[in-house]
Amino acid sequence: MQIDRTKINFMPLIRGPLWDLNNIPGHVYTRVESLMLQFETDPDAIPLLLPEPYKPGKSALVTVLFIDSNGVDFMAGGGYRFGAVAVSAEIDSAEGTLEGEYVLVMPEDNTLPIFTGREWLGMPKFHTDISPIRILENGHLRCEAFFWGHLLFGIDISPPLKPQNALVRKAASRQATNRPSFGYKYIASLDGPPDADYPTIMWADFKIDQLWLGKSGNFYTGEATGEDIGYWKPVLDALKTLPVQNVTLAAHSFGSMVLRNDKNGRIR
Repeated sequence: MQIDRTKINFMPLIRGPLWDLNNIPGHVYTRVESLMLQFETDPDAIPLLLPEPYKPGKSALVTVLFIDSNGVDFMAGGGYRFGAVAVSAEIDSAEGTLEGEYVLVMPEDNTLPIFTGREWLGMPKFHTDISPIRILENGHLRCEAFFWGHLLFGIDISPPLKPQNALVRKAASRQATNRPSFGYKYIASLDGPPDADYPTIMWADFKIDQLWLGKSGNFYTGEATGEDIGYWKPVLDALKTLPVQNVTLAAHSFGSMVLRNDKNGRIR
């Protein structure tokens, strides 16, 4: 079997190449529900979590996001849930300074998007259980990520959340679309220097059909030990270094998304 190295290939190689380099399609997420909490944290905590050449953003903001997706084209119309904890960051590139969110962790409950997002884009994905976004009896909205039955992190959004009109929804869609997510592709070598070692960027186009906003909520982490979750314990410890100092935004939304594979990739 000849490997066509002029095209995009993923494991297993017997599948053959997925895309031409000059014709990479976007991935359509037909139905997306999201729950988000954004807060200010200790500014001294963020530099310790950012790999070079990233730098902290202008504000010490943490964004915690959960998404429940359906109608995903590369999953034959199925879907998956994922979470993310990201910090505001910037990086100098050939196109100037880029501002966005550097993703510290991105747990997901399905292996297919984990493999592709980690192999190609260097996103920090790993398999977990993600709860549905649920409404409690007291009106709070909550979602959580679990590893081997142990809580990693979650958010609890407090009422009231106010519905937003079409103008605000359009502005929020534009803001989310224009702000990328950052990653770092690092693949260790069996011998010598790493096989990959560079910063990456991920873009998506968002369309928000329903949106509720508030300014009250909580980010919390679990208390699992190394005996509970093995070598994922340092991940939990790192998340604990991001205290909530001031909640700036809480949001619940429904809409759709297109992952812009044609724009995603290595930052130069």
